[in-house]
Amino acid sequence: MPYVNVRILEGVTAGQKLRVIERITQVLVEELGKNPASTFVVIDEVPTDNWGHHGTSITRLRASAGDARLAPAKKAPPKVPGMKGEAKKAPAKKAPAKMPGKKAGPSAG
Repeated sequence: MPYVNVRILEGVTAGQKLRVIERITQVLVEELGKNPASTFVVIDEVPTDNWGHHGTSITRLRASAGDARLAPAKKAPPKVPGMKGEAKKAPAKKAPAKMPGKKAGPSAG
């Protein structure tokens, strides 16, 4: 029963959170073989007053610095092709190499 807890700054949309939940669940299915019915993803939105960095709150950093890296996201990032609903394909298996001087099939004994 996987449990994943994601903590992010407040200000994301319900649609963005749903996509995060879907994609994290899909990664656990694809990479670890986990059952999505028993996988839990919890998103905690933290107010910027409650998230500190460099000795101050994100609220103050955003207000004073105007730093683009700390500014709230303007839009959702582009979708990654092939992430949702597609299982990974196993690489094609190569036929075993033939040994010189040996014939294929059961050995006569």
